[in-house]
Amino acid sequence: MDLGRIESGCKINLFLRVTGRRGDGYHTLETVFLPLAVPSDTLEADLDAAPGVALEVDDRELPGGMDNLVCRAAARYAEAAGIEPRWRFVLKKSIPIAAGLGGGSADAAAVLKLLNGRFGALDIEKLKAVALALGADVPFFLDPHPASAGGVGEELELVRSASAPPLLLVNPGFPVSAKWAYREFDRRGVKASERTLRGVVSALERGDIELLARNVRNDLGAALWRKFPVLTLIRNELAARGALAVEVSGSGPTLFAVMPDTASARRAEKEIASEHPRWRCFAAEGSR
Repeated sequence: MDLGRIESGCKINLFLRVTGRRGDGYHTLETVFLPLAVPSDTLEADLDAAPGVALEVDDRELPGGMDNLVCRAAARYAEAAGIEPRWRFVLKKSIPIAAGLGGGSADAAAVLKLLNGRFGALDIEKLKAVALALGADVPFFLDPHPASAGGVGEELELVRSASAPPLLLVNPGFPVSAKWAYREFDRRGVKASERTLRGVVSALERGDIELLARNVRNDLGAALWRKFPVLTLIRNELAARGALAVEVSGSGPTLFAVMPDTASARRAEKEIASEHPRWRCFAAEGSR
């Protein structure tokens, strides 16, 4: 039995500006990814199992088989590497599903890292190409560090963060389709904003939490604030507990709050989790 195990964290988008739409339907972006260690998923693997690719998931809301990114990532790797797979995976979920945190992309990247660590069949450029074929966010999770990104999110440039910003994530307990969020953006557009990617990058480089709070932005957020009043309720709860800024991550519905310090983030996490047990709260610090 050839066993492997890997943890996969998530991400938030501190900044997301939609810059256009390509002919294939994908939207082009300016964004800033910040990787988080929590929440995280755990992927376990038996790499000497029965022929084929099999998956066991501990969440009934997730599909098994080739409808799951874990299996698709394994199949793509096997094809690119010329390997006949005999792999069985067990995925233990903690990252909320369809939450704007990149959980599926993180899991796909975890598969690629685990398999390439075992077989070493692909160089980094080929591995990135396989990752991009699975999804625009997957290449980021191959080596997650704070990064600005262009294109559809795959043109990454490392951001050297001076300090890890204290954050609190709150997920309201329901999923949101990324396709819906982008469709609503296409239908309604977004108001002009003076918040800039450069402002977020400078804030991270300088460790300036207040500057960061003044520049967080998400063009997809307007549709979510309109459709889901509970998000405004959560924002008000976070503001009452000292949040300097609250924004939607990715296509939502998870909100992240820039907090004054780690202690206030952890205190607010406990209070909100106690008062609103249906919401999932995570006090976290972004990676440097």
